Amino acid sequence: MRDFHLRFYKWFDGFINLMDDEEDIDCIPNKSGAYVIGTSDGTMLTYPWGSSPVFYIGQSLDLHRRLLEHQRYICKAIDDHEEDSWWPRYQFGASFGADVAWYSCRGIQDPKNLEADLINKFYETYGSIPLANGTWPKGIRRPKVGSRDDK
Repeated sequence: MRDFHLRFYKWFDGFINLMDDEEDIDCIPNKSGAYVIGTSDGTMLTYPWGSSPVFYIGQSLDLHRRLLEHQRYICKAIDDHEEDSWWPRYQFGASFGADVAWYSCRGIQDPKNLEADLINKFYETYGSIPLANGTWPKGIRRPKVGSRDDK
């Protein structure tokens, strides 16, 4: 994933390869915020309105702790397929690598609302939420489904 793949949102605070050594991960703050994880090997995932390396968007009250947890489970998924590493976000990271960009909360901003904003912007750009998210977060209006023509 490259920074231009994050054009669906206006800014990010940091960007690293999650599978690099611990020193790079130490730069992730112990602050609340949201994050975007994408492939690091150049793989582009197909969405209805285009391709993107992004496969997961999440949030945390402690970005450093949460991203270290993601790193640990991706490593477990690389080594074996234990029950706690079967989640798609870890399998995508194990298969394609994991670059991460994080967004620290500003002022009184809530990380859940920041995550919802990121997912909503991703949806508006690509026509789907990221593949490994699986469910719509609270606070995002789902697109309205029209009536079926075959009724």
